[in-house]
Amino acid sequence: MTISNSAYIQLPKKNYKLTETIERLQKQISTGSRINSANDDAAGLSLSERLKSQVKSYTTGIQNLTDAKSATELVKTTYQETANTLRKMKELVTKYQDSATSIEEKNNIQQQLILLQGDIQNQFKNLKYENKKITTDSVKGKLDLSAYEDAVRMADNSALKMSSSSITMEAKVNLTSYAPGTTLDDRSLVLGKYGNYYLTINSTGSVGIYKYGTTSSGYRESMGKVSLGQDTTISGVFDGNTAKIYINGKLDSTFTLPGSGYEDREADLTIGFENSPKFKRQFTGTIDDIRIYDKALSDTEVSNNYKGSVTRDHLQGEWLFNDGDLNSVVYDTSGNNSFGTFSGHAQVITDSDANMNFSTGEGNMKIGFSTITLSKLGIADLSQIQSNTSDKLDRALDLISSEIAKTEAFTHSLDSRIESNQKLIEKYQTSVDDIRSANTEEVSSQLTKLQMQQDTVSDLLESIQKFNKDTINMLVSPLDISKY
Repeated sequence: MTISNSAYIQLPKKNYKLTETIERLQKQISTGSRINSANDDAAGLSLSERLKSQVKSYTTGIQNLTDAKSATELVKTTYQETANTLRKMKELVTKYQDSATSIEEKNNIQQQLILLQGDIQNQFKNLKYENKKITTDSVKGKLDLSAYEDAVRMADNSALKMSSSSITMEAKVNLTSYAPGTTLDDRSLVLGKYGNYYLTINSTGSVGIYKYGTTSSGYRESMGKVSLGQDTTISGVFDGNTAKIYINGKLDSTFTLPGSGYEDREADLTIGFENSPKFKRQFTGTIDDIRIYDKALSDTEVSNNYKGSVTRDHLQGEWLFNDGDLNSVVYDTSGNNSFGTFSGHAQVITDSDANMNFSTGEGNMKIGFSTITLSKLGIADLSQIQSNTSDKLDRALDLISSEIAKTEAFTHSLDSRIESNQKLIEKYQTSVDDIRSANTEEVSSQLTKLQMQQDTVSDLLESIQKFNKDTINMLVSPLDISKY
């Protein structure tokens, strides 16, 4: 029998490799996984780990989105309770205004309204989720108008019609460009109620004011100019036969008018853009802190407003743009509920983001609801029940209804994102399983073959070892001469 050294040396190595492979296959069968270490498939392990990380990210995203949905549902419930309270208040106001209601009953209704008013205030004050504020506290913002037809529009109502020949209009502006000065675009519209009253800036930077019924010669314009790129507060005051223009709280120009009458023409109030058959006047830049009064403010009041001590006497409309609420509603904080809507690319830009941010597994999702106040609802003052109180409650209900619709839209969006995450989890987990899962039937067949090979190698190795031992014994044993 001839045994080569190389064959003898290779057999133990072969046996070791077979043992190693068999152990690996046995582990695949016991774990059900084809890849249990980098030695099994380094590239496959790396890919599957990345996919598992995605699965974990989307799973965490679902948890975060579920939290966002819970917060949204809490807001919705609060808004619905507020709507119910407002309906109760309207019923009471209707009864109050009934001629058959006694003085004693009216006094009782007045007390009930104050209590319900306090209930609404408490509902919003305690609106938190996991001890975190859900709604956006007021942040400093301003209206940004950057393209043609960017505007905010408030529907015509009794508060905006004015009731006298005295009017005050004011706003803080920051122009990026003047009006081009064409026939149809001779000035930038800050605010205007078409054909009734206007606050504008012309193509050279002069402030222009107008009120129907006071003059046949059109606008009165300031001596001073509004500089581009600078925050500038401009005010226009009509007081009977006198008109005044103020720049940054200081009197700039005074005019004597040939008439002092006023007749309202039914029209919406617009901010930033006038679209009429005759004019197309677009403001480009930012507008902030707009107020309209149905009285003439004094020099002192105009100055105090500019300095921040704002008078609220005869305040008919106030739009401060201090809500980062996804630009769905422009709130009137005068108490007259002249809420506005956006058109074009008009938007509110704020100095901070007060929304709640939730990581979804694939980017972030913002959830934000404007901080509703009694002032925004127009029911901050119920010391007297007036003829328009019922109308105010109707507009407050409209506002709450729009906010409820917003929560429903958020809920729909969150449900869609949760469903998307679930599908992605299933997709990535299937990919991980495809990469890592062992085919037990195939592995068992392979294992059987390898075990048979190992048995053959072991037998051969054992035979070689026995042969070598016998040969060595023969060489070293004493010679028995008697056998010859």
